Amino acid sequence: MRKKRLWISAAGAAVTLAITVGVAVALWTVSGSGSGAGAATEVNGLVVTPVTPSGPGASLYPGGPAGPVFVTIQNTNPFPVKVTGLTWGTPTSTNASACASLNISLASGAPTTASIAISANSTSSTIEFPAVLKLAETAPSGCQAVAFDIGLTVTGTQE
Repeated sequence: MRKKRLWISAAGAAVTLAITVGVAVALWTVSGSGSGAGAATEVNGLVVTPVTPSGPGASLYPGGPAGPVFVTIQNTNPFPVKVTGLTWGTPTSTNASACASLNISLASGAPTTASIAISANSTSSTIEFPAVLKLAETAPSGCQAVAFDIGLTVTGTQE
């Protein structure tokens, strides 16, 4: 009988120990729920900067063919873009006293589409858009070596 009691006491102690360990484990096991968050970036506009040509790039003359426009395009977005559309403004003379703006015009065949890839957070090399500006046939000698500006809006998509 004494052995039986000892065995029952040992079994009881084992069960008590198992329950205690189980509670201890249960006290260390935790869980929870909630939610995470993310957000879309804001798109930055592309920055178009004129590059005044010299040498062969300065190709306008009275009555001559339409000449090119040179720019760089900066993409400050964290993703690459592809420029696909071009919208031209009204050209102006940078020296209106020597060569009035009425001597320069947008050529009728100026390009309105493009396919220019610009990497994320980078600036393109100089881009040439051909046949954009036309110097009047009656342009005075004062138009020699004068630069002309023209607004340019570019559109495109994330690549």
